[in-house]
Amino acid sequence: MIDALTKASPQGLTVKELCAALGAGEQVLRRCLAALVLAGVIREAARYTPGARGAVPRAYSLTDANREGEP
Repeated sequence: MIDALTKASPQGLTVKELCAALGAGEQVLRRCLAALVLAGVIREAARYTPGARGAVPRAYSLTDANREGEP
């Protein structure tokens, strides 16, 4: 999961995008994401798409402290 988020854009990935990238179930990913958010490893933000209908999805990305080692 950390590897997928490292390769993601600064906007991060939604749960559906992570499911597709990792081939894992949604429940397992949601539990892992909750633990990583509480630990401060990743952050959660709303990803608003103009013109999109329905609920605004949450996107997950690494915190700035975890991105320091990137090239």
